[in-house]
Amino acid sequence: MELEINYDKENHVVIAVPRSDITSENVISTASKVLEFSKQHDCDYLLFDIRNCKEAQPLIEGYNTMQNIGKSTGLKPHHKCAIVYNPLKYSDQRAQFIENVVANRPNPLLRIFTSMEEAYKWLKEMQV
Repeated sequence: MELEINYDKENHVVIAVPRSDITSENVISTASKVLEFSKQHDCDYLLFDIRNCKEAQPLIEGYNTMQNIGKSTGLKPHHKCAIVYNPLKYSDQRAQFIENVVANRPNPLLRIFTSMEEAYKWLKEMQV
């Protein structure tokens, strides 16, 4: 799995850009690396740009990973996570379902977007 991680100092956001299929294994691996990087920058605002990724596993596997994302990935309720996806590679219905699954558990605050601008706007609002 290819993964690019950067820190946007101006906006106080860690940006992760994975380039692989979306599987539970890749989600867990990506989150672990992002958390390690975010600790170095004392930053709890995370943006995952998965626009170049596609879902590569059955919905039930994604559900099992995401229903307790904190336990499976190490992300905690104080983390604010924005995910930007491409509806041509990852369906809107699936994105909404995953967002709802995460939101209905004691997980990090997570929102899913199709626009980088909207994701950044939401993360900045969370910093106030």
